[in-house]
Amino acid sequence: MRNYLTQALTFDRRQPPNWRRALRASIAVGLPLAVALVRGEFMPAVYGGVAGFYTMFVDNGGPTSERMTAMVYMTVGMLLCGIAGFVGRWVPGAPLAFLLAFSLLAGWLQGTGNAVELMSKYWLIAFLFGNSDPTLSPLAGTYLLAGGLAGIFSVLVDLWLFARPEPQFGPMLFEAMSRLLRRRNNNAHFTIYFASKILAGYVIAYGLGLERAYWVPLTIAIVTAYDPQLSIYKMVQRLAGSLFGALLGWAVLTWCHNDILLALIITGFSASTALLLNRSYWMAVVPITALVMVLLDFGGPQASTSLAIARMENTVLGCAIAGIGALIYIRTRATLPPSARHHRLPH
Repeated sequence: MRNYLTQALTFDRRQPPNWRRALRASIAVGLPLAVALVRGEFMPAVYGGVAGFYTMFVDNGGPTSERMTAMVYMTVGMLLCGIAGFVGRWVPGAPLAFLLAFSLLAGWLQGTGNAVELMSKYWLIAFLFGNSDPTLSPLAGTYLLAGGLAGIFSVLVDLWLFARPEPQFGPMLFEAMSRLLRRRNNNAHFTIYFASKILAGYVIAYGLGLERAYWVPLTIAIVTAYDPQLSIYKMVQRLAGSLFGALLGWAVLTWCHNDILLALIITGFSASTALLLNRSYWMAVVPITALVMVLLDFGGPQASTSLAIARMENTVLGCAIAGIGALIYIRTRATLPPSARHHRLPH
């Protein structure tokens, strides 16, 4: 157990900090917040900040056109899924039907490479955001698009400053297509496993009436990896990072109430995430958690203590459901056909 925790909570000093990625993240998150400060539109700016932040995760470097295309797909997909979530509130049974559809799509796309894997999860998360707020302003969609455009702009600024694209360090769209074509099975077993956990988390969280209940299925989606063993690692890392991140977010919200300073802190958290992401996932989760909490307060004053408690209890519940599901899947995987047991495709 000690060795397991040591491996999960390690810090890889061999990996250099990615300063170019940190610059892009700062631009992608900072621009929508700057517009919000000028116009005084704080609540919709939350969605612009989130979209800008997410562009960092679907950008693995490489050809500029492919990177920009990935951001366009992510942004437009998030907009459509967010609209589906918002509209679905008024149709009986629609939220669960939409949730099932988006969960099945995200589950089916797992194993194609982290850019497309995360893109599909962000579509699902956008649906959860849209479904959670009955007072959502139409400006939220505008700011979401602005966040995606800020991500594209950050790539162009990076290209202008460094005169060449950043070397590709992970699979992008073409590689994802190649992996889909080379699959030896239809991924049905993993897709059902993934969607079942999301639905279970959604039903349990909303059934318990939790504050910010959408954080539970969101957590499950993020920590569930194509390799179920990796899901256990990510669960431990997410729990550790969320604990410290909630404390950091609580401290910022307790002692900082200036909008300009909050925007600068959020931008700093996005850059910190980029610098830590390839060195230690659990440490990167610290600024991610704090960023989300501070971003919500930027959109409207929050009770810092209750927000931190809600974040922690929802993360613990989401990780517990994800962990139990992963353990069940690991035990039942031995009964699957041989072609469905091996998740990683040869390179």
